[in-house]
Amino acid sequence: MENRDEMEIDLVELFYYLKKKVWILVGAVVACAVIGFVVSKFFMAPVYTASTRLYVLNRSNENTMVYSDFQVSSQMLNDYKVLITGQNVTHKVIEKLGLNLSAGELAGKIKVTAPNETRVLQISVSDHSAQRAAEIANCVREIASEQIKDIMDVDAVKLVYEAEVPRKPSAPSVKKNTMIGAVLGLLLSGAGLVMVYIMDGTIRTEDDVEHYLGLSVLAVIPDSRQLESRAGAAARTKQQRVNGK
Repeated sequence: MENRDEMEIDLVELFYYLKKKVWILVGAVVACAVIGFVVSKFFMAPVYTASTRLYVLNRSNENTMVYSDFQVSSQMLNDYKVLITGQNVTHKVIEKLGLNLSAGELAGKIKVTAPNETRVLQISVSDHSAQRAAEIANCVREIASEQIKDIMDVDAVKLVYEAEVPRKPSAPSVKKNTMIGAVLGLLLSGAGLVMVYIMDGTIRTEDDVEHYLGLSVLAVIPDSRQLESRAGAAARTKQQRVNGK
């Protein structure tokens, strides 16, 4: 018998195998989707995000304005992020609001962006309390405005709008997590069935006998159930012809 290290997979046969097991795939998809929905809806604490915006007017040495005056460069944005999330700001916010947070924990709740590369800075704060998220965002804006003017020597920092108490949570996304659960269910169940198919050493066809055992097939005994089914079908066809006459 010749030892074979390679494994051949008949994709057509695998397709029909998975087709027979489609109920397992559907069941796994539904079950994982339901789990994702239930966990997101009832077990994950909602997170609320409040945002406030500032307009930063940079100091210019010339009377004329160039394109760079209308936008915040990526380097400048990083400077603002460091200042706004730095200890000079976070410690004062914690002290003013009486927060039971460390400076690092508060900094992790703050996100600083420049929408459309403008000189408008958006400060977003995420928290499990909608009211506290808005309070922190507005307090960070007030203290950060003073720090930006003092340290970066800008002309002015103007308020665009204050943070309002968000009415809806920004996370978790129940719909997104449900879809992710469904996809994971399909992938895991599909991978499991493929592994079962590959590990199954059952001899199914004459080709399998020759391929895996190295033996020649001399004869094939048909399945009696198939013979009975074919005989029954032939008898019904004959009876229909007789009745038709």
